[in-house]
Amino acid sequence: MGFWRPHSPAIPSVPLIQAMECTSSPAVLNSTTPEASEMAPRSPTQAIRKLQSSAALFCTGSASVDLARCLLQLYVSFLVLPLDTVVLVGVTVLAVLPLPVNEPRHQRRRLLQDAHFYPKTVLITGVGTARGLVLARQFHYAGHRVVGGDVGLPPIRSGGSTSNALSVFYRISKTQYVSNLIDIINREKVDIWIPCSDRASAAEDGVAKGTIESRTSCKCVHFDAEFATCFAQKSLFLQYVSDKGLPVAERHDVRSRDSIHRILNRSPHKIFQIRKLGSPLKGKAKDVIILPKKTLSQTYSDVSELTVTKEHPWILKQRGRVGKYWADLLLIQGQLKALKVRPLRREMSWGLSRLDEGLYAAMEQLMERFAEKGGTRLTGHLSVKLLVDEEVSAHAVRYATYIAGCRQGTTAVGGLLDNPPPDLYQRYLEVLKPETNGVDSKPSEKSPASTGQLAVQRPLWLPNAVEYALKELRRLRQASKTVDVLAEQLEQLLLGDNSRFSRLDPVPWWWHRHVSRPLNDLILLYDRNVEAHVKRFP
Repeated sequence: MGFWRPHSPAIPSVPLIQAMECTSSPAVLNSTTPEASEMAPRSPTQAIRKLQSSAALFCTGSASVDLARCLLQLYVSFLVLPLDTVVLVGVTVLAVLPLPVNEPRHQRRRLLQDAHFYPKTVLITGVGTARGLVLARQFHYAGHRVVGGDVGLPPIRSGGSTSNALSVFYRISKTQYVSNLIDIINREKVDIWIPCSDRASAAEDGVAKGTIESRTSCKCVHFDAEFATCFAQKSLFLQYVSDKGLPVAERHDVRSRDSIHRILNRSPHKIFQIRKLGSPLKGKAKDVIILPKKTLSQTYSDVSELTVTKEHPWILKQRGRVGKYWADLLLIQGQLKALKVRPLRREMSWGLSRLDEGLYAAMEQLMERFAEKGGTRLTGHLSVKLLVDEEVSAHAVRYATYIAGCRQGTTAVGGLLDNPPPDLYQRYLEVLKPETNGVDSKPSEKSPASTGQLAVQRPLWLPNAVEYALKELRRLRQASKTVDVLAEQLEQLLLGDNSRFSRLDPVPWWWHRHVSRPLNDLILLYDRNVEAHVKRFP
């Protein structure tokens, strides 16, 4: 059983001047777009009105917090710019030397020279995100052609758009999302589309999938509109799971004390927590009561003190003795192709004990059943919330796993692509026919366990100490939103964000840190309705 190991695929770098030139000379893909009206200068009256509306925004509290955050980002960017530039130049120089760390570049060349290798064209929308960039690098490293895209971004291109992993990059208009995707797929002859953008909802991607697969030969790694609608609502999802005969965590709206006792008697080995309907999930300890108690008399005594009526219902939810976990899934045609399990709470240790492997095996078995029940239509990313309990018998203790909810779309993609195994891209290729999956001409016989599933939580004392200090600072200053923003930015400065960094492709990391993120935030502070039209960048 493998572990989920951190890995940053290495890609040949692109000269920085070339990335900067691409932003100044775009070629229009959609000829029907009124480009001339966008390029025309605004009148002085329009400019004055714009400044007046922007000034009005600064009068609000949220605008003040946004301004403080933008200024702090600019300050931090200038502060670390010399050091980051030295790192950029250094790794760029090392990338051209014949060093062992540059082997991925040579491996890609060997793959492209192989007469039996058939590279595929993969469209990844959301390359401006860390998850999209990681996946683009994996496909590029494996010899495939990657077309990148970002949805509805401001004029400043994202860091991911400057990556060497991309053969071509597009900006996609949010208002013409589906038609723009079809134009790109037809123009670039795309074989697979993988949506990773957080600017398009799961429902929008589901509608796009149906249109694309009906009009082109491109395959989409996303749920169709029906599944996307079902998985978007917790009640519909849990009803779907229950109809498939899978275990679901119990949740009841109780309107009398008798109904509480009936539920407790029906499930004597389960633990529940009860709270008032409408009270916060993270309220005071006295607002949440754990049932049943150690003795039957104590249980009846506590329940008798509750004011439960039809006008004032309470929520009775099942509670797991072991804990709650996220299971990040890649589902291809009703089969579980990749699985990553991580605890719901970051402070929980996970992946460091052999007992965790047994717990993982129970979760894997349940997720395989979930995939099989969905049928061949079930293709996409999904994060399933699992509640794990213990069932004690006379001779053994067994893990009982229940499904308690889900998240789909980019949230699920982000969990799966956080430090993924280097061969995860192969699972996406299985959405195509077996004989067209690159070098391999047969379906992969490797089980999902071979991709690595346990998200190992390793002890890092410095980040934990900083996080604890900042948590205490936020707790003491809850009344000040500005302090929260400053603490968040300080945490990012101290802990760093290296998810976009690759030693052979450092430009996206540098561009995002010092150009794209601070300038885009500043632009959005003045104009929150910025919308980019579809443009192509070689």
